[in-house]
Amino acid sequence: MMKKTLSTLLICGSALTASCANMNGMHEQSIVTESVRVNAPAADVWQLVGEFNDLKRWHPAVKISKQVSDQRYLTLQDDTEMVEQETARDDSGMSYSYRIVSSPLPVAAYNATISVMAVGASQSEVTWRSSFDAKGVSKAEAEATIRGVYRAGLDHLQQMYR
Repeated sequence: MMKKTLSTLLICGSALTASCANMNGMHEQSIVTESVRVNAPAADVWQLVGEFNDLKRWHPAVKISKQVSDQRYLTLQDDTEMVEQETARDDSGMSYSYRIVSSPLPVAAYNATISVMAVGASQSEVTWRSSFDAKGVSKAEAEATIRGVYRAGLDHLQQMYR
């Protein structure tokens, strides 16, 4: 009987804690991760993907990219604009991270990392991962939008090395 009462109290306490967290505006950020296998050595792919200002070279949605200091100013194919800031770089580990400063995308508190990893001598895997809050749309809609952005770029990158 004591064991059952203790279990019930623990379950109720957990539910109350979760309920209070939701009432105080606390929530889990969305996390989206997409990857693609590329038929090229990692060092070659990193030369293309690893330059912060070269997103226009491999992502079909980017028309113009200009970099000033640690920020890139992107003009997309539909003439909307984005500003992103590089927050970390590891050339030897083949990754960089950035955050969105301003964007038409339905996200806030967006932070992402793009990385390249060797898969044998002649293949590599490119991974694009982010965390963010949905802004103006549901969490599922924001995640679908970001996943679509990543797939468009990664799929195009894969085609470039066929």
